[in-house]
Amino acid sequence: MTSFSALFKQMFIQKRRYAHLVLLVQTFAVIFMFLMDLITSNNFAKGFLVFAQNLHPKFCDIIFDLGIITTAIGDLVFLGLLCWQNEKINLSQTWHLIPVSDIKLWWINILTSMVQCAYIFVIQVVLGIIVLIFDCMSYGLSFSTMNKKVCFSWSWPDVMGIIEMLLYLIGLVLIIFCFVSFADLLTRTITDQLPGKNSTAIKIFVMAILVIIGVTIAFKINDQLTAAYMRHLMKNSNGYSVDTLPMAIIEFFAGSIILGAINSFLVEKFIEPKIR
Repeated sequence: MTSFSALFKQMFIQKRRYAHLVLLVQTFAVIFMFLMDLITSNNFAKGFLVFAQNLHPKFCDIIFDLGIITTAIGDLVFLGLLCWQNEKINLSQTWHLIPVSDIKLWWINILTSMVQCAYIFVIQVVLGIIVLIFDCMSYGLSFSTMNKKVCFSWSWPDVMGIIEMLLYLIGLVLIIFCFVSFADLLTRTITDQLPGKNSTAIKIFVMAILVIIGVTIAFKINDQLTAAYMRHLMKNSNGYSVDTLPMAIIEFFAGSIILGAINSFLVEKFIEPKIR
């Protein structure tokens, strides 16, 4: 049997090239948009600047804000690439020839994608901090002094808010991966049982129906659970605003566990015999 660490490393290296590709494209996009902004005299990025609200923003202001814009777009593209790569691995005969159970292979596949998301996120944050340091220096500010003031002004609710947001993002990405696998595996399971030759059009049609049904059910469940959670909190909060983010986090992780169990069953009972 192939060890977990060896398989994880091999799969991580294969997916890492997509992270580098997205970062490279994002860098070129920032450079191009920055040059266009210089040519058009700060008119190209006007309206998108977050921190530089004056008429003559400095170079680092523009680069930092363009980095934020391209990061949001790049992360969505990267998420789509990982979903595509996950399903490619799930149905790859080459990967399934490795002496390891298909259920374990599926979970390692999801785990490496989650680590890849953390990998590109950390790189983007580090690059953003570097640009922010130069931005502070361009205004004659000390980044260390500014950082101390910001950190010391944080309260425990602020720290908990950041932790909640990170857990929310992790849960959101995880359930997206699990749902995409669920839709793909169930689509192939259904179409394999249909008589005649299965065309791509039939698979797309079946997947579209499954996605619509799955999203509709998820929204209905979310509405019911959120309403119940809100009623419970309102009874104990004396009418003040309540935080529904913890409920969303619980839903994401619970949904991921349920979909993961279903995906494991589909892989073991239907997908694995078909591949082999």
